[in-house]
Amino acid sequence: MTTDNVGTVARALSVLKVIAEADAAIGVKDVASSLNLPMSTSHRLLDLLQREGFVAKDYERRRYRVGPEFFRLANIVGQDSTLATVVQPALKRLTEEAGETSLFAMHLSGKQTMCFAAKCDSPHTLRFRVALYEDLPLVWGAAGLAILAFLPSDVQAAAVKHAVPSPLTGRRLIRSEFISELEKVKSSGVAVTRNDALPDAAEIAAPVFSGSNHIVGSIMLAIPAPRFSQSKIRLYADMVRNAAWSTFMH
Repeated sequence: MTTDNVGTVARALSVLKVIAEADAAIGVKDVASSLNLPMSTSHRLLDLLQREGFVAKDYERRRYRVGPEFFRLANIVGQDSTLATVVQPALKRLTEEAGETSLFAMHLSGKQTMCFAAKCDSPHTLRFRVALYEDLPLVWGAAGLAILAFLPSDVQAAAVKHAVPSPLTGRRLIRSEFISELEKVKSSGVAVTRNDALPDAAEIAAPVFSGSNHIVGSIMLAIPAPRFSQSKIRLYADMVRNAAWSTFMH
């Protein structure tokens, strides 16, 4: 495959991502603006995706949305045993045991980010509403720390170097303190944070590995501050570790 072809594939995938993540059908100008592409290039990529059925065009409004071929492939993949579906029983047991919301954070190794891919909501009225499949940094919150602590040192260094301030508090990382925290997480097998990624919350997370000892994500409990008791931290940590180790990946 030539360099030009590789570039076309990458741009086409970027266009498809923009359309899939949009709240409604979008136009060529929206695509061009989102990806900083010329209008002509955006037209060409949309035509290519339309021919293959990955996007559909509303000719009257001149806008585009996800097409039938995209949904067909998504349904095929959805019927397979994904990480999210396999880990769901462990989340259900954890929530039943702890009475709190549990989540599975999936490591997106290509971008060195994460997203919450599965959850089991707490039965309490006061609970967290967490969006799934939203790109999140690894450096803020227990779920990300439980993943990052078990990644290579060069990945950790890059995460620190490119870290943005906390989206919740605006706090900036202090490199020495952060690396020390990662070492503690790796040693204990659990990450604990307060008000780091979710507002007024305690987060406790443990890493999830594949059978080849490859980090694939983490399982986390999210506990609202009014219900959190420091005296139960060891109990919560044991619950989360057990849930992480009970999945098929071990």
